[in-house]
Amino acid sequence: MSEIEPKPLIQVLERAINLLDLLAAESEPVRAADIAGKLGISQQCVGNLLRTLYHRGMVSQDADRRYRLGPHCFYLGFFADNWRALRESSRPLISELRNKSGNTVFLGAIENDKLFCLSLLRNKDKFFTFPPQFWTEQLHSTACGQMLMALLSVAERQKMLKRICRRRMTEMTITDPELLETRCAAIAEAGFAEIKEESVRGIWSLAVPVIAPNGRILASLSLSDKLDSYRDKSRDERLDMLYDYAAKIGRLALK
Repeated sequence: MSEIEPKPLIQVLERAINLLDLLAAESEPVRAADIAGKLGISQQCVGNLLRTLYHRGMVSQDADRRYRLGPHCFYLGFFADNWRALRESSRPLISELRNKSGNTVFLGAIENDKLFCLSLLRNKDKFFTFPPQFWTEQLHSTACGQMLMALLSVAERQKMLKRICRRRMTEMTITDPELLETRCAAIAEAGFAEIKEESVRGIWSLAVPVIAPNGRILASLSLSDKLDSYRDKSRDERLDMLYDYAAKIGRLALK
């Protein structure tokens, strides 16, 4: 099979995590009935989940019986954030790159076979935001994800390609593991990854590795934008900017 769907695990735990992800993505507190509707599960099930999560401090409830993430999520997230120093120290450089390129800048890393956004500054944003992690299952379809996979050894990469979800995001998405291996080998040789409409229709992306002076792979840095902006600059011009800022971010690991 060229496309693999992840196997479900413990259903009640997956529902609890889906509920927390939903609350993280909402800008305002959410009522239990709305949570049930968005998750497609019964209000009774949502009530049981919320009662348990509230007891453990994972969700908080306001006077209108609406729910948001609780303080224990912050506590766990603080200690789980392996990239906090890199994310915070790289923000001035990412702002510079966004302003210089005029494109969206994404800094991503791999953990547990998933792509995590460390930093995102869209081309029109005034401030950094911490977006919902839409990219976790898109190692195979994003420039940053393909770049990071290309940096693995062939043996590591082939094992990963068997483990990860390879969902078809658009008609251009590569899901066949042999074709992905061929793509990653070409990326490893070229030193950069470039995609067009493989993750989102109408969007291009260009990524390079972020490597510390000691050779440790830290992350991948990308520019992306709408296809009609692609000819605004040459690929070489964008690569020069990416390599320059990736090197600067990599040197932050020494500080």
